[in-house]
Amino acid sequence: MRRISYCRELPSIEREIFPELQHFFARVREVRRRLGTSPYLNRIQRQRCRSNLLELERLEREFHAVEYREDYYHLHRKLRRYLYLDSRGLAHVLGEERIKECTLFLL
Repeated sequence: MRRISYCRELPSIEREIFPELQHFFARVREVRRRLGTSPYLNRIQRQRCRSNLLELERLEREFHAVEYREDYYHLHRKLRRYLYLDSRGLAHVLGEERIKECTLFLL
């Protein structure tokens, strides 16, 4: 009896995941700088976006403190929904919904 198994290769940390996460956190900082002058978000959306940006900035500090390489995969999976949005789309999505609290460290 033969057993067929498919092994999907995980994306490379150095070539794909790490640069994507760095670029994403740069866009988060850009959205935070431009949040006050955003004409397409109302006051409530700006407040919600600001709280989501604070959560993402906390994740960025954890990203820079990661020692175990597999945590990059975990963080990539958690943020996959937001990784490929441009700055304007990211501000709009963060203004519309609330990000679930996520941490890489044990509490």
